[in-house]
Amino acid sequence: MYEQYFGLERPPFKITPDTSLFYDGGKRGDILGALVYAVDRGEGIVKVVGEVGSGKTMLCRMLQLKLPSSVEIIYIANPSVSAQDILFVIAHELGLSVNKEASKHEVMHQLQDYLLQRHMEDKQVVLFVEEAQGMPLDTLEEIRLLSNLETDQNKLLQIILFGQPELDENLAQKSIRQLRERITHNFELSPLTPDEIHLYLNFRMREVGYTGPELIDLGLARKIEVYSNGLLRRINIIADKILLSAFAEGTHNLSPKHVVAAVNDSSFGSSAPKGARPSLWITASMLLIAGFSLFYSQHYWLPVIIGQSGIDNPGSKDQNIVRIEAEITENKPQSVEPQSEIMVRNVETGEDVSIPEKTEQPIIESITSNSKPESESVTPEVQDSDSKTELSAVTEPAAIIQTDVADKEQKTLSVVPSTDLTGDDNQWLNGRLLDSRNWLVGADRDSVSIQVMVRRKSATKDLVSYLRNEWPMDLDRTYLFEVKTKNQSMYRVFYSEFSSLANGQSELKRLPESVKVNQPYLQSVYRMQEALL
Repeated sequence: MYEQYFGLERPPFKITPDTSLFYDGGKRGDILGALVYAVDRGEGIVKVVGEVGSGKTMLCRMLQLKLPSSVEIIYIANPSVSAQDILFVIAHELGLSVNKEASKHEVMHQLQDYLLQRHMEDKQVVLFVEEAQGMPLDTLEEIRLLSNLETDQNKLLQIILFGQPELDENLAQKSIRQLRERITHNFELSPLTPDEIHLYLNFRMREVGYTGPELIDLGLARKIEVYSNGLLRRINIIADKILLSAFAEGTHNLSPKHVVAAVNDSSFGSSAPKGARPSLWITASMLLIAGFSLFYSQHYWLPVIIGQSGIDNPGSKDQNIVRIEAEITENKPQSVEPQSEIMVRNVETGEDVSIPEKTEQPIIESITSNSKPESESVTPEVQDSDSKTELSAVTEPAAIIQTDVADKEQKTLSVVPSTDLTGDDNQWLNGRLLDSRNWLVGADRDSVSIQVMVRRKSATKDLVSYLRNEWPMDLDRTYLFEVKTKNQSMYRVFYSEFSSLANGQSELKRLPESVKVNQPYLQSVYRMQEALL
């Protein structure tokens, strides 16, 4: 339901194991590699233990994909097999023609002949047993006897047991100690840490086609870890319902309240705080009634924020990009001049306040605050004029339009000349701002543009120098806007206008590397018009 809203090709958090979404963090990749090694070495019996929903089945399926074609796999998913039947089940899985009236000794002899034949063909046979904690001890002992089938140097049959912690309890019993002593490798799937959950969730989002700024930050991952205990299945359930809840609200800003709503709607949600339980599905029910009409009018509300991500550079820093949440409503003022009203949201309180604006004002306009910007010590690093200028990306939350709720007076909308610029540079900057505004006024609301970078106003001189002298792209198609936040002022730089997402995404891929380092992404022109004009 929410896939198109978030720009996804398919659901990212289904609980059915999908090997294309295998996450090798949390030591999963290391364990998988060790299992492949153990099979290659012919190491007898191997045990993999993990809690319910920790990813054992996914690991089992990944192992089957990783093993070479010379390995024949016997897969037993139902552990409730008696000791009398287990040999017949294995023979059936191998495709052997076994008489139902045959004795266990006869079946064992057929199995041995088959395994010897495979060994002569330089092939291996591996038995996978899932949910091994539910297998009767007598059946486990019967499997242990199969491990006795061997040549002078090699085991004819390898056995891998996948089970919950109860498997260790079963193997601790004295009656089964011979099997326990034959286990050569023990692996345990540990719960994911908050850092691993953070990487896991964003990895899955990227794998199914999401290309926008990171939706799930570390703080949200910590919240998810509290309720999921780091178990993959629970993490998937919570994440799926978080996205559904955000979709129902029409927001891309995922918050702890969405986590609480998702947990309260889950079977393991008894530990979640009370009070949020109805929010997810009441909202979702309302969505089912009115959502489809809303969905098919996307150009009125859909924030297009698809662009380059850290998936191409796993080591890149988190991008704390906050999307614009602005909405313009028209009024009928008593004065002769037409007036409009900008609704802006305070990101701390969530309240909306209005700011009157004269729409026909000819100068460049930006929302200001009575509070002065805090002093800033970080500025772009500029090399000497013979080398290329590199501007470091702003790591504070960018592109926020916000106001102080306590300040109910009309804000001043004006342009103050930059005192650190020469007269020529200052004239160029104001001309660029005016040209950019004129472009945005006439731009197609259904089109998209690429935000190529965000720079603090304290770096105005370096930004102007970079754009005038070093900018590797068409300057006439480069647009500059000033945005004033509660604590600081900054410039947002956009590039060109594209009639469709596909065209915009294609251009994103062709951007120079010196521009890609700023993590550019697509932004809807409609949202830009609502927030910047």
